[in-house]
Amino acid sequence: MLKENLIKSTIPNGLTLFRCLTALLLPLIVIYGGELGAIIATPLLILAGITDYFDGFYARKYKVISNFGKILDPIADKLLVIGLLFALASEHMFEYYFSFIPALIIVLREILISGIRESISGYKISLEVTLLAKWKTTIQLFACGSFLVWRTNIFSYNLDMLGIISYTILWIAAIITLITGIQYIMKLILFFKNNKNVR
Repeated sequence: MLKENLIKSTIPNGLTLFRCLTALLLPLIVIYGGELGAIIATPLLILAGITDYFDGFYARKYKVISNFGKILDPIADKLLVIGLLFALASEHMFEYYFSFIPALIIVLREILISGIRESISGYKISLEVTLLAKWKTTIQLFACGSFLVWRTNIFSYNLDMLGIISYTILWIAAIITLITGIQYIMKLILFFKNNKNVR
């Protein structure tokens, strides 16, 4: 029973750590692996995306929600997305005029919100992940995955339709990312407005 409980308690954080490791490996695979690297990276990204759901699922199911998991889970997502964006950019998968703005929005928002979370850690306010923010992460991963499929050359690198789909998903991800960022900032402003004595 003790061993079973120990296994159950380590599953959520283990999945999160796997996603962190994947976030470090995927950019290297994409940059140095060429078309083969993209083929390997695509299912690995899908697997990492699945763990993003199951780590929270098992944490709630087995009632083993930890501060470690709360902190590391969103960081793992950000590492995964930002690392892949930089890797795809280095592989010249992004057309400057179509991708610079959405990629910049995603990267700056993730850095900004992470900084805000760290800055307000001493206050009695919680910027819990919203349902839209969860969808934001999913669509960001879909966008990266779409570019990886395009990079594999399986469907022809110059297939215009796949490129259009990839850029469209990237823009959708950027718009949702911007909206969720604004939502968090508005919640923060409202908190300090209603708690003027907080310093």
